[in-house]
Amino acid sequence: MLQAGGNWCSWCLEFARITKANPQIDSVINSSFVWYELNYSKENKNEDVLARYAFPQRFGFPVFIILDGKGQRIHTQNSEYLEDGKKSYDPKKVLNFLEQWSPKALAAETYSR
Repeated sequence: MLQAGGNWCSWCLEFARITKANPQIDSVINSSFVWYELNYSKENKNEDVLARYAFPQRFGFPVFIILDGKGQRIHTQNSEYLEDGKKSYDPKKVLNFLEQWSPKALAAETYSR
């Protein structure tokens, strides 16, 4: 999973805070994802990478890009849908997002007939 944003972004910093403060969210991230923070700044906009993943910056920052095991984009998540008001994220929404896009949720064997 890529998280595009930067240390200038208050919502990016808040997401980092809430994920570390909530043991359940932190556990899902650590057990289900390889997490990479993709910097977007004046000095390095990472335009080639963002173009490769269909310009996710259109949603603002942070934006989350779920990749499959081959690096192909399978989902782009607008972080606005994970917010709880104007100051933080809703832990239940964040946890649901992570669980719904985890490798286990995407594995065919999870849905045995």
